[in-house]
Amino acid sequence: MGLISGMMMGVVVGVALMAGWSRVMRHRSRKRVAKAADIKVLGSLTRDDLKKLCGDNFPEWVSFPQYEQVKWLNKHLGKLWPFVAQAATAVVKESVEPLLDDYRTAGIKSLKFSKFSLGNVSPKIEGIRIQNLQPGQIIMDIDFRWGGDPSIILAVDAVVASLPIQLKDLQVYTVIRVVFQLSEEIPCISAVVVALLAEASIN
Repeated sequence: MGLISGMMMGVVVGVALMAGWSRVMRHRSRKRVAKAADIKVLGSLTRDDLKKLCGDNFPEWVSFPQYEQVKWLNKHLGKLWPFVAQAATAVVKESVEPLLDDYRTAGIKSLKFSKFSLGNVSPKIEGIRIQNLQPGQIIMDIDFRWGGDPSIILAVDAVVASLPIQLKDLQVYTVIRVVFQLSEEIPCISAVVVALLAEASIN
């Protein structure tokens, strides 16, 4: 009786294992088919289709192949960002707060940053394009993306009451053009001009 029970138990366990294995293999097969179908659909999309899908997140290096990806630069920028963010806090308070005071209206006693932090998320350079449009210049177009987590609080001290204005979770997308004017004297760059080629998208 014990032998028969053992045999029956072995058969049941074996059938269960075979059924489970068959189910896993069918699931994997369906996933492979679905993945292949997705890849086929993506491969058939045109550049305009991708732009519609991605919207503002569409990187310039896809639109214009002459844009080069700079993964190495983003890697170093991520390491450098905590130091940049800390240094920027002191610079902004020293340079921006006096300007805010100049634009202060009669009903406001003071405008100061009670908190200024650029956060821990560094900007990302999606691509860089170098152009030689004019002799004596190096023109660099930078596809700049920043989905940062800054925490900036501007303390508005008015006659009636004090009002904190907070900025957080900032997203910026734009193309920055940097023009280096070359010279024959060390350090061989006489001027640097920075401008926005595209209207900045800020959310």
